[in-house]
Amino acid sequence: FVAPRIDDIGLPIADAMVAQVVAPSFQILAISLTRTPIPTWLRPGTDILFPTRGSLLAPTLIHGAGLATCWVLGALAARAFESEAFDVSGGKGYGEPIARTLKAGAFATGCLILATQIDLQNEFGGYVQLGYSDGTDVRIAQALDEVLKDIVFEASTLFGWRMYRSSLTSQRDEAE
Repeated sequence: FVAPRIDDIGLPIADAMVAQVVAPSFQILAISLTRTPIPTWLRPGTDILFPTRGSLLAPTLIHGAGLATCWVLGALAARAFESEAFDVSGGKGYGEPIARTLKAGAFATGCLILATQIDLQNEFGGYVQLGYSDGTDVRIAQALDEVLKDIVFEASTLFGWRMYRSSLTSQRDEAE
């Protein structure tokens, strides 16, 4: 974290956009198609009779900003912005890009879990665990479900993006 090396200056921005916009949008699409319950971060703050168009945009961007923050922290910790983390040219293979992406994802997952625990502690005004009351049990189960969905959608989207980004360096070799 002290002196990160960023060899592709656009990569942190692209990663953040994928984590903030693309992955949560895929999650909303999956929720719509499977008709699963709407996560708490997507529900409006007030009850309104007729939701306006675009009412999903702001909550998605706000929630996505938190997810992007977790990812960028993980990528910095895993040194995933260094050229070795995405360069597969010259027959280097995908071993290093896969390893660094998984390390970044593991760190980002830890950040997301910690942020969720802090959020629950703020919501209930102190430490809570399963068994305190039915209300806390339901909210903890919701939070667990939402964190697992966030992890699945962020991991699959960012892993796909990172492997695509790595493949561009091998295509550059073929063009030369």
